[in-house]
Amino acid sequence: MIEEDLIIKNINKMEPKIHSITNTITINDCANILLASGGHATMASDPAEAAEMTSHCDGLVLNLGAVSSLEAMLAAGKESNRLGHPVVLDPVAAGATSLRKNACQRLLSELRFSAIRGNASEIRTLSDLLTKSGNTTKSFVDTPEAEIMQEKNLEICRENARCLSQYTDALIVVSGKEDLVVYQDQCEMLQGGSPLSARITGSGCMLTELICLCMAANPEDHWSAACTAVRQMNLAAEKAARKTQAAKGGTMSFRMYLIDEISRQFTGGVPGL
Repeated sequence: MIEEDLIIKNINKMEPKIHSITNTITINDCANILLASGGHATMASDPAEAAEMTSHCDGLVLNLGAVSSLEAMLAAGKESNRLGHPVVLDPVAAGATSLRKNACQRLLSELRFSAIRGNASEIRTLSDLLTKSGNTTKSFVDTPEAEIMQEKNLEICRENARCLSQYTDALIVVSGKEDLVVYQDQCEMLQGGSPLSARITGSGCMLTELICLCMAANPEDHWSAACTAVRQMNLAAEKAARKTQAAKGGTMSFRMYLIDEISRQFTGGVPGL
């Protein structure tokens, strides 16, 4: 396993460019978290240019919040697969509608994913799609994850992630009160973070971007790369929450401090400040 300091050093050395086809609600935060952590961002979602654009990049994020860009996702994903670049799926609200469920089925059947990151209900939905022929449990963005990721249900979450990993050969990250990183029969639980992360939109999307960035710069050890991304995001959230409290701020202050802390942890912040 690669040490976290080396994971981050490799990012600063390589400065990977990540192509993200993501939702309009969080696209700005996704670009900024990549810049803050030493990478570069491009957000091309037109099917006519998606494959060409991704050929100039080092990694690809496909966020189901941009479900209307499915054909662009498939074109970019196939090009990334051809080039051997990491492809990370964020299955936002995977089971909320038939459109999203069908989109997931196409993505999972036509592309190879290096990692899939979602909350417990989204990972459960994908696992059901592959193992129960579409007999899914509904999954919504605002599902109270605290009810799913309780200690008594962690084994179920772990099993869903393990099954999904076995079917896709992808590394699975389950985000919640505790975070699970799963690959086949390997599993690690990571704790930390802040409840405030659930009060801003895009914290999960930003983590997905960070996972892809770490993987792109560390192709020989995707496990260590993903675990580093989760730990660093949790640490940044803890620091941001403390600063928000000290400043008597609110959720927008937390969002700002969160990106600030990622910048400090990955690049040392702005030179000269």
